[in-house]
Amino acid sequence: MERYECKTAQPGFAAGKAWLLQRRADGARPQGSPAEEADRLEAAAREMSRKLTAEKEEGGAPDAALLEAERMILQDEAFLQEALREIREEGRSAPDAVDGAARKVCALLQGSGAAYIRERSEDVRGLAAGLNRLLAGGGTEMPGEPFILAAAELSPAELMMAGTPNLLGILTESGSPTSHVSVLAGNLGIPYLYGLERIADRVAAGDYLILDGESGSVTVNPPPEAVREAEARTEAAKKEKERLRAEADSVRTRTLVCANISRAEEADGLAGAGADGIGLFRSEFLFLDRPDAPSEEEQFEAYRRAAEAMGSRKTTIRTMDIGSDKRAGWLRMPEEANPALGLRGIRVSLAHRDLFRTQLRAILRAAVYGNVRIMIPMVASVWELDEALKEVRLAAEELEKTGTAFAVPEVGVMIETPAAVMMAPELARKARFFSIGTNDLTQYTLAVDREARGLESFADPLHDAVMRMIRLTAEAAHENGIRVSVCGELASDERAVEKLIRLGVDELSVSGARIARVRRLLKDAEERLEKEEQEEQKEREKQEEKEEQDNEICAPAEGELIPMAEIPDPVFSGGAMGECVGILSQDGRIYAPVSGTVSVVAATRHAVSFRSGGTEVLVHVGIDTVKLGGEGFRVHVREGDRVRQGQLVMEADLDLIRAKGLNPMVIAVRLS
Repeated sequence: MERYECKTAQPGFAAGKAWLLQRRADGARPQGSPAEEADRLEAAAREMSRKLTAEKEEGGAPDAALLEAERMILQDEAFLQEALREIREEGRSAPDAVDGAARKVCALLQGSGAAYIRERSEDVRGLAAGLNRLLAGGGTEMPGEPFILAAAELSPAELMMAGTPNLLGILTESGSPTSHVSVLAGNLGIPYLYGLERIADRVAAGDYLILDGESGSVTVNPPPEAVREAEARTEAAKKEKERLRAEADSVRTRTLVCANISRAEEADGLAGAGADGIGLFRSEFLFLDRPDAPSEEEQFEAYRRAAEAMGSRKTTIRTMDIGSDKRAGWLRMPEEANPALGLRGIRVSLAHRDLFRTQLRAILRAAVYGNVRIMIPMVASVWELDEALKEVRLAAEELEKTGTAFAVPEVGVMIETPAAVMMAPELARKARFFSIGTNDLTQYTLAVDREARGLESFADPLHDAVMRMIRLTAEAAHENGIRVSVCGELASDERAVEKLIRLGVDELSVSGARIARVRRLLKDAEERLEKEEQEEQKEREKQEEKEEQDNEICAPAEGELIPMAEIPDPVFSGGAMGECVGILSQDGRIYAPVSGTVSVVAATRHAVSFRSGGTEVLVHVGIDTVKLGGEGFRVHVREGDRVRQGQLVMEADLDLIRAKGLNPMVIAVRLS
């Protein structure tokens, strides 16, 4: 038995036999002339492209955009044409030329200032490895029994062709959490570990592997008792997954659980999988990995498809969040030393308003077909939201002029920076909802690049500072009557779900594969919270009952006491109202005479009654002051409020009362 430390790209647990995709032997000699080698490479590239296209077009495939991105890398001049040049001009074999071209492309990517772009090199290496396996005559026909796929590098095409119910997990030598392979593994709901050096020397086909995404380890050929434990754990996890999936749409929680998607086709089946809606449609993926911008019609069709799939459940479309780690080659953007702090999100939209307006028209048209909402990314100032709202109005006017059917959706903002948190009260007065992007909020709050390797322990999304940012955002939202969601990775973190709802978060938006699990976590957390609330309510009631039982009536104002018989009003002095006392108040400040409940506040604000246990106490300010119609009185409580003895409940303007020719005496009456 051997146990190796790895890195986790996608969490989970898997146990089973390994299926090893072998790396080609280095230094292969040309099998023929340069022309024959070039033909061989072009044939392999066509076959790879065919497989990518077939997988993309297969009915209901949710990963079409990622596979199309791989196909475009394959056809990119910097990759394929460079490999063909090395064959024709340098006499290299097709596999060597593929490796040479991949190294050059990866070097260019590694020079980027954006971590996301640098990590695209993993996709290039995986594609090159898959292409070389085709050149070597190796296919990707997978076994008919459950297996763990192991490879030095892996391409998305190879993964998708292996993406059967038999695929248990993935183990690779190189990789990254943001690679296309990682995203696909997450969509498939399987664990993915990477970072096992010299994988071909340590893992052989048929070896029994245990992948543990929680500890970030792989065990090769464990002893029988460990195998039995792993298989029992796997079977239990499988049953739990099936149970959660079965109950996902029948179990309801106060906190909504929505889905994050990057492509319209991912919306298919989400309602049946238990999603309360789409909390984040990353529309920027329509703009990436293509030679030009998508047309209004293309965008409209994508948004309409998602809206129709969700029916009455909401579809929240984030406007193009281009910039930072997501670059559109066709859109001229400045070179930036720190793209994460540069032109991105709403800044790009306002810098390219024609592009923004086109997208908004498409969204407004799609809103006719479902419950669509618009979400603006990277808003940090009220004026940015104002400009976005203006563009929505202008898009609506343009559609109205052409007689095109449209609807104007609710517009909300993403809270992703400390600036947005600090401005949340002002933003909440104009936005219809908030969605907290915890990935960026963590990065900007803690000043840690969330993609930087080696800094993972510093980029803690559960840091107290991040939690306080979320709480402040939720408070600002609720004070203005709007809801707040979390759509970052934190929303599906088992450690965070309960913390988030305790902070006031109303919705969580996660990947489709995690909806059932998050729903169960929420149900358990909400049951605990409800039990706590019931216990707290009981404790409050006990305390209030004790206070009321122990209560003695105290003077409601500071000043000289006047006996009941000397009160200059026969209604009070004659005892018609009950036992009472007068007070010549010094400052007009009135305090609760007992701990209890405010039972009556006079419409003219000159009198307030309090109930404590079986006792009712009336505090009446002034003689005949009902005539003032409330002038000169400020009442700080409402009927039904709980008050403590001595709490300030009213202020009276004694000088004004005297100026009106009335007596300002305060009268406390025990009614029962």
